[in-house]
Amino acid sequence: MEWGLFVLAVVLVAALQFAVWRRLQSEDAGTPDSSGVSERVQPTDVRAKQDGTTLLCPSCGAENDANYTFCRECVAQLQP
Repeated sequence: MEWGLFVLAVVLVAALQFAVWRRLQSEDAGTPDSSGVSERVQPTDVRAKQDGTTLLCPSCGAENDANYTFCRECVAQLQP
């Protein structure tokens, strides 16, 4: 009886891991849904700010260091 519960728990954990893996492999993984997520305003200037030390992400508007290649928030590629 104890081994049966152990095997059942292992199978359940494996099924959950597989479901998470499939979700991560799907194309819609990582895209925020509209529930509970505030809409960000798209920046008009995606180039470097006045001080030249930060870049604004063209996708989400987050501030990033000037030497970053990808956005720290949404992982979109930054324009140099």
